[in-house]
Amino acid sequence: MSNETTRFTSAHNKAERLLQIERLLLHSERGKTQSELAKIFGVSKATIHRDIQSLSTGGYIYEDDSRRLRMDPSQYLHNVRLSMYELEALHLSTRLFSRVMKFPFPHASSALRKLADAQRRVSDSLADQILFTAEDIDNFSSPIDFSHYRKIIEQTGRAMSESRPMKIRHFSARKQTTQEFILFPISLEPHHEGRAVHLLSWDISNQDEQFRTIKVERIENVELMQPEPNIKNRIPLESIRKRFRQAWGIWSSESAPQHVQLLFSKSVAHRVAETQWHPSMTISTEADGSLMFYAYIAEPREMYPWIRGWGPDVQVLEPEWLRQKHMEDCSKMAQMYEKNKKL
Repeated sequence: MSNETTRFTSAHNKAERLLQIERLLLHSERGKTQSELAKIFGVSKATIHRDIQSLSTGGYIYEDDSRRLRMDPSQYLHNVRLSMYELEALHLSTRLFSRVMKFPFPHASSALRKLADAQRRVSDSLADQILFTAEDIDNFSSPIDFSHYRKIIEQTGRAMSESRPMKIRHFSARKQTTQEFILFPISLEPHHEGRAVHLLSWDISNQDEQFRTIKVERIENVELMQPEPNIKNRIPLESIRKRFRQAWGIWSSESAPQHVQLLFSKSVAHRVAETQWHPSMTISTEADGSLMFYAYIAEPREMYPWIRGWGPDVQVLEPEWLRQKHMEDCSKMAQMYEKNKKL
């Protein structure tokens, strides 16, 4: 008896069996035939046929060209049981999303309204806070049309869910050219510094497969290709995750992370010390109350806007190239203000 059959033969109750069929199809990359489901659950094919008819009313189960049953995750409504603390944790996450990602996103606000309904059973005040965040997302106004941006995010989410490669057309701001890639999506990552979303992907455009990060706003077109779940076996996911643990945000590098050493003045030492800015960060307090900051960062250029944000309260000590760049930038700023003072 197969492992799947052993796991599911106890589902004699129809309601329980329907839930288990949903769960099985949701996590099956190849789908299942009715015969396979009948064998797994130890029932007749006619019983499975009736079960599928019951489930099909939801519109999220369909039969592909090879007569394999599949689940459309974009239409499936999940039943999730959450504690009050878990609801609030999700609310904090979406609150952060609404503050950093400034664009209307109805899927986020819709999810929040469902959370608010669940939270209201416990606390009206917390439910009202969640609804406020949903309305904040819905009511965001901008002269920019975000409909295309939202569509790209939706298509990318579907590609990840269904293990589909994506043929994309991407505009390179640096090269001022448009390029085409075939990418297998890994995840979507928000970037708080640039208030943007980036697609982390595995580039399968040619034989020299490689990791690639694409800014979603610059994707002009997406074409979803046929599912290819086996591509996952070729992706060095653990290596990629390690690189991102070393990143300041989303910039990774195949090279070893660089040692960054910064000296913060006494006036901001407490503010710097109370936040864990990076997993590798260590600090030490100097005799005069200033604070020494140490970290190993994949691409220190990515953290440079954060460094500059501290103004005259920070000195760059390492790496040397970053120290020189910061000195040159400070010199240019001083010259600019000196010039303006004489006007």
